[in-house]
Amino acid sequence: MILWRPYTQMQSSSPPILLDSAKGSFLYTKNGRKIFDGISSWWLITHGHGQEDIVEAIAKQAEKLEQVVFSNFTHEPAEELSELLESFLPKDLSSLFLSDNGSTAVEVAMKMAYQFAIQTGKPKKSKFVAFTHSYHGDTCGVMSVSATSAFNKPYKGMLFEVLRADQGTSMTDPLSQWVHSFKKIMEAQGNEVCAVLLEPLIQGAGGMIQWPIEAIQQIYDIAKSHDCLVIFDEVMTGFGRTGTMFAFEQIKRTPDLLCLSKGITGGFLPLGATIASKEIYTAFLSHDVDKMLFHGHSYTGNALSCAAACANLKLFKKINFIQIISKMANAHRESLKNISNHPLIQKSNVCGSIATINLNHSNKYGNSISREIQKMALQLNLFIRPLGNTIYLMPPYCSTPEEITTAWSKLNTILNSNIELFSELEELN
Repeated sequence: MILWRPYTQMQSSSPPILLDSAKGSFLYTKNGRKIFDGISSWWLITHGHGQEDIVEAIAKQAEKLEQVVFSNFTHEPAEELSELLESFLPKDLSSLFLSDNGSTAVEVAMKMAYQFAIQTGKPKKSKFVAFTHSYHGDTCGVMSVSATSAFNKPYKGMLFEVLRADQGTSMTDPLSQWVHSFKKIMEAQGNEVCAVLLEPLIQGAGGMIQWPIEAIQQIYDIAKSHDCLVIFDEVMTGFGRTGTMFAFEQIKRTPDLLCLSKGITGGFLPLGATIASKEIYTAFLSHDVDKMLFHGHSYTGNALSCAAACANLKLFKKINFIQIISKMANAHRESLKNISNHPLIQKSNVCGSIATINLNHSNKYGNSISREIQKMALQLNLFIRPLGNTIYLMPPYCSTPEEITTAWSKLNTILNSNIELFSELEELN
């Protein structure tokens, strides 16, 4: 049977590399290669591959209980996870709904927002506002609120209409470029909007676009002035990526709905979380069964995933992760001093553990230059996956400054050695 791989053109792609193991920041192949995991295995790994505390927690839980129907039962790992998350969050974010991945965490938030409007006597507030470079996942609801791109273009006919706000793409863009379009939409149709969705501080798959904090603050305040819920999709930005536990801490605004996944288990097991305000949760309380939240997954509240998440969160309490990520950011900045003036580079950014460079070529996802850079990097035992013309590093938190510097040095070598080749490929794109 063929293994059909995600985001892969199976007709022309190279065979996958057979891995044997992973530890810390590195992937190890069957034939002895040691590959630096430059993107935390799609933004999942927090403290490092094979982190012993998480391994032990999963093993211990597997001996007791692996899975049970969460509609009828609860268990210690889920209860402990709820308490641990509560200790990191503002008091008003007080209700935790568990699912199994980031897309569904956002999809659940959208269903909550939509049903909340109905159950609080505002049925006309049925629309969502999202932004032109947003990405929220691959299920139908979240594809609808994601920007039109290679990720959802084939499924256009399956998606529902969304109010789309224009935005800036660079931190040097004027504030009005980030806010004006949203403000106009809300002035015209705010009475029809149940929620606005944002990836706070940095948009991931849309090209690692960093947002000015003041722009998000203004968008939040405008939304609230129109009695509109705010959904923060922190599937990528959560658990330290931007330099604080959650990106919204830097924005100094608390969302009505917070969506988490990816790093929640340290990258070990699938788990999604949608955290709602007390006001939203209360709107679903009733003797009428039709007013409950009609959503669930077979693996909701999986005991093994919850145990992994608890061990992961305990590590955040044990270590000074803010200091660790600050050192990573400094290593990124120092490395980018040696590369950011390269003639092929348009701009560079650092946000916590994430650093990006944008190249002067086609922004099409999977373009030939990005594919070639990824291939060359892998030959140098560096694993990356460019997003259009955006090359980024987001390594696990156990990565040393020296390892980060080495990774950027390899990318610098690739760019310096292939200027003519990339120019030729750009003409063909």
